[in-house]
Amino acid sequence: MQRMNQPISIVKPSGFRTSNNQIVNEKKTYDLARLRQEIAVADGYDKRLYMPLGVDSLDQALAGGLTLGRVHLLMGAMQAHGAVSGFAMALLDLLQHHAQQIKSKQASNRQTPAINDAGLIVWCPASQRNGAGMLYGHGLAAVGLDPARLLIVDTPNPSRRLAALDDILRTEGLAAVVMEYDGVQKSADYWMRLARRAQLAAEDSGATAFLLGAPIGIAGFETAWQIKPAADLDRWSHSALVQRSVWDLTLQRARGGRPHKCRVGWQAGLGQLQAYHHNIMANGKPVQTELPIADLSASQWPTQALAR
Repeated sequence: MQRMNQPISIVKPSGFRTSNNQIVNEKKTYDLARLRQEIAVADGYDKRLYMPLGVDSLDQALAGGLTLGRVHLLMGAMQAHGAVSGFAMALLDLLQHHAQQIKSKQASNRQTPAINDAGLIVWCPASQRNGAGMLYGHGLAAVGLDPARLLIVDTPNPSRRLAALDDILRTEGLAAVVMEYDGVQKSADYWMRLARRAQLAAEDSGATAFLLGAPIGIAGFETAWQIKPAADLDRWSHSALVQRSVWDLTLQRARGGRPHKCRVGWQAGLGQLQAYHHNIMANGKPVQTELPIADLSASQWPTQALAR
């Protein structure tokens, strides 16, 4: 990249050509993927179900929404593990609302594909040594998840936990599976094989899986996300205002879609995500958009759902 303070007359045009070529190539790749997906849908080969997230730019990048019955990778730094877990909770809440809407449509249209609307959610947390804390039933209910539908599988050994992923996904009656991996040092080939086995199991059962942890190889997963708390909102956090989380999301991989970056907020009880601009700070005060913004702690974890 050329220095910004260099006169235009001495800037070499090769850098601009390289940048433009990269943009054109990315657009061609995205257009080709979209065309293949549209052809597959028209021919009846694409049987995937999508859950719109309610953020237009994000749904466009996902080619319609989050794919159900697939395996999604949610990653973040260890000090921001709460942000990753909080975003997973938001997706589970959206999944519940989406299942209720599909169920109401099925009552009038028998040909609508069925999804697990009242199945259990299996959560395999990280070990107490490396995790962020235990899941707390009353807190989960406060953020919109029914504790009666949550089955916590405590497996301290992360390697054994991951080895059981495809077997758990093949269990009948599950709506979603959340698995945290902690302290696992594996090669990129291992993660790709794991993703492939888990994808096949999720396709067979219809359960949607979310893997939570530090950044790893993303090949083979349906989507791969980088999640971190909105840093410029941390100083305005307040322990009493825990109903709103704001995250900076980086969609690194989306099968049939394209990479994307955005800032979204989520409030328990509303069952929806909202998009926010990155420059929401002005004159030293938070700028209110459609709803007032109040983030969580630095980790962006819904603290009611966590018992230390």
